[in-house]
Amino acid sequence: MSEETRQRAASEGLRDSPAVAKETPSQETLRLYEFGPFRLDPTERKLWRGNEIVALTPKAFDTLYLLVRNSGRLLEKDDLIRMLWPDTFVEEGSLSNHIFLLRKALGEDPAFIETVPRRGYRFVGAVRQFPHAAAPHLEKPLEGYREWANEVSEGQRRLGPLSVATIVAALALLAIGALLWLRSPVPLPDRSQWVPLTKFPDSVNQPALSADGRMLVFIRGDYTFFGPGQVYVKILPDGRPVQLTNDSLDKMSPVFSPDGASIAYTTVDSQLDCDTWIVPTLGGEPQPWLRNASGLVWAGPQQVMFSKIRKPPHMGIVAAEESRVGERDVYVPAEEPGMAHRSYPSPDRKWALLVEMDRDHVWTPCRLVPMDGSSRGRQVGPLGAACTFAAWSPDGRWMYFTSDAGGLNHIWRQRFPDGQPQQITAGPTEEEGIAMAPDGRSFVTAVALENVSVWLHDARGERQISLEGNATEPKFTPDGKKLCYRIVKKAANFFQFIKMAGEVWVADLESRRSAPLASGFQVFAYDISADGRRVVLEAEDREGKPRLWLTSFERELPPQRVPNVEGRQPRFGPNGEIFFRGSDGFVYRVRPDGTGMQKALQQPILMFLAASPEGKWLIAWARTTDNGSAAVYAFPLEGGSPVLIRARIRWQWSPGGRFLSLALPFHEGGTYIVPLPLSQPLPPIPPAGLPSEEEIARLPGARRIDALRAVPSPSPGVYAFSRNTTQRNLYRIPIP
Repeated sequence: MSEETRQRAASEGLRDSPAVAKETPSQETLRLYEFGPFRLDPTERKLWRGNEIVALTPKAFDTLYLLVRNSGRLLEKDDLIRMLWPDTFVEEGSLSNHIFLLRKALGEDPAFIETVPRRGYRFVGAVRQFPHAAAPHLEKPLEGYREWANEVSEGQRRLGPLSVATIVAALALLAIGALLWLRSPVPLPDRSQWVPLTKFPDSVNQPALSADGRMLVFIRGDYTFFGPGQVYVKILPDGRPVQLTNDSLDKMSPVFSPDGASIAYTTVDSQLDCDTWIVPTLGGEPQPWLRNASGLVWAGPQQVMFSKIRKPPHMGIVAAEESRVGERDVYVPAEEPGMAHRSYPSPDRKWALLVEMDRDHVWTPCRLVPMDGSSRGRQVGPLGAACTFAAWSPDGRWMYFTSDAGGLNHIWRQRFPDGQPQQITAGPTEEEGIAMAPDGRSFVTAVALENVSVWLHDARGERQISLEGNATEPKFTPDGKKLCYRIVKKAANFFQFIKMAGEVWVADLESRRSAPLASGFQVFAYDISADGRRVVLEAEDREGKPRLWLTSFERELPPQRVPNVEGRQPRFGPNGEIFFRGSDGFVYRVRPDGTGMQKALQQPILMFLAASPEGKWLIAWARTTDNGSAAVYAFPLEGGSPVLIRARIRWQWSPGGRFLSLALPFHEGGTYIVPLPLSQPLPPIPPAGLPSEEEIARLPGARRIDALRAVPSPSPGVYAFSRNTTQRNLYRIPIP
C-alpha cells in the first residue's frame, strides 16, 4: 500500500482487510450515503435507486462502498485489491470486472466512477452523508429513556397496566419517527413540482426577480455568460413576456433596481469592454449608465456592487454609491489575469458571494468574502467544481450555487458560513442561474437540454460524426482520412471557459467507425503532429498539475508523459517539437523527450491558440502593452512586431497549412475559410487588423460558411463543424 493511501486509510478507518464485510457497526459505519438518485446503506448492505434495490454482488458492494466513502480521492488499484481481497491472490482483472459491474448498475449518465489510467479509480459523483438511525434497543435505551422508565415504574400503580402500555407504545413510535426523520436526507424537489414560467422554442437564461417577487427579468439568448440576446420582462405568474431591448450588443446579468422601476444589465463590446446600461421596466429607450462596470447589483439604498476591469482583463469587485462616489475594493483576485465576474451581497450586507475565473480563464468554486474587504475570504460550495451563479436565502442562513460538481450544472446549497454542500437539483437537464423568491420557499432557474455534435461536410453532403455525448475540438489528421474530437459532458461556447476533461476519439472517415484514442484517458486539449504519427495530450496528474503526454494512433502503448514539463494548450511544431503555455503565462518549446526547453516568446500571453504549420508564427490572445486591451495577435518567432488580428476570433490552420479557418464569435456567427499560397502562413492583414466581418470577407479567396467553429481539412471543400441543439426555459423550483 502506498504511504499516501496508508495514511488516508488510517484517517478513514480503513485497514488491510475487507473494509466493509468484516466491519462491525460503529459510529463510523452508521452512515447513509447519497449520490445522484442512489442511496447506499452500509449497515444493511443495500444500494437503493429511489424505492428499488439495485442488485450487487457482495464484492461489488464492498468496492462501491470504498469508492463512495473516499469520494473525490484516487484509490490505487493495488491498494483496492489488498483491501478487498486481503488473504487471497487475485489478478487486476477481478477488480476491473467489479468496476464494470458497478458502472453497468449505476449507468454512465452521469459517470460516477473515473478511471485514472495505470493508477486506479476515483468516485467523482457528489456524495451527501447522513447519520444512520438504527432501531432502538430496550437493553440500550436512548438517552433519558432509563429515567423515563423509572418514572413509569413508580407511577404504574396509579396509571394501571393498559395506560402504561399505551404511553410506552406512543413514546416508542415518537422515538422511531424521530430517528427515521434524522436518517432521511433532504429530498430533491420532485420534477413534477417544477413550474414552467417561460415556453420559448429556443433559449432564455439569467433570471432575476423584483424585490416583491412579482416581476421576472431574463435574457433571451443562447449563452449563460455573455452573448447576443435581448432583455425581456414578465409579470408573474401568467403575464406575457415583453421585449425591452432591440440591438446587437452582447449582454449579461440583468437585475431590477430596488424600487422595480428600472432594470440594469451589462453590455460587452467587441474589445471586451464591459459597461452597465439601464432601461425602464415598463418600456423605454435603454441608456448607458456606468462605464467599466459589469454584473452590477444593488447592495442597499443607492448602494451598488459591480465588477471593474483594472488591468485588462484582470477584474475585481468594488462597492460604491450609485453615482460611483466612495468607490472601494471588496475583492481583487491575487493573480493576474483572474476575473471576478459576479457578486451577491448577503441580506445583512456584511458578506458577499463571488463568482470568478482563475488565471486560465476557467470558472472556479464560488468565494465568500467580507463586504468591508478586510480579507480574501475562502471558497465555498462544492470544492473543485466550477460555480457560475450564486444567491442567498432571504434570512441569510443559506448560500446557493450553480455548480458543475459531477459534470453538469445543478443547484446546490450550503448553510452559512461553513455547512456541508447539499445538492438541490439533479437529473439529465442542467440548471443554471438562481433568482430567489422573497419568501425563500422557491427559486427560479434556467433549465436546459443541450447537445453539441461534430459534423463533416464533403462532396457527398453533410453527415454527423459524433453520435453520443458532447463533441468538441475537431481536428483532421494530415492525410485527411481521420477526424479527431473530444467527448465531454458539456462543451464550452466562445469565451465561455469550462475546464472539462474528455476522451479523444478518432473517426475513420472511410469506414465510418469511431473509437477512443486512449480509452479512459481524460484530457483537456490535444494536437496532432505534422507527420500524423503522434498526438500530444494535456492531462492533469494526481496533484492537479497540467502535464503533457504523447501517444500514437496505433494504440500499442499507453500515453507516455513528457518529462519535466508542466503546461497547457500544447501545439506541435513542424519538426515534432511541442509548443505550450507554461504556468507563468509564457509560451515554451520543448522536444518530445522533455529536453531543450526554452521560451518561444519573450512576453506573456493569456491564451495559446495555434502554431503555424511551417513553425514561424504563434497565434495567441494577449496584451501587448500593460494597460492595453486583450486581443488575438500573430507573434513572429524569427523576430519582429506582433500582427494584430482582432479582439475575438478562433484561428486554426488546416494540416499542411493550405487553408485557414477564422471562426467568428456569437452574433457575428459563421466561419470564413481562406486559402493560403504556399510558404505564406498569414493572409494579407491590414495594420488595423480585421475588426469587421467585411474586412475578413475581403481576404483573397475567403468563403463564408454558415456553421459554427468550422475547421478545414487538407482537401478543398472538406471541413468539420459543430452543431448545437439547445432548449432552455425558466422554471420555479420549490425548496425542500
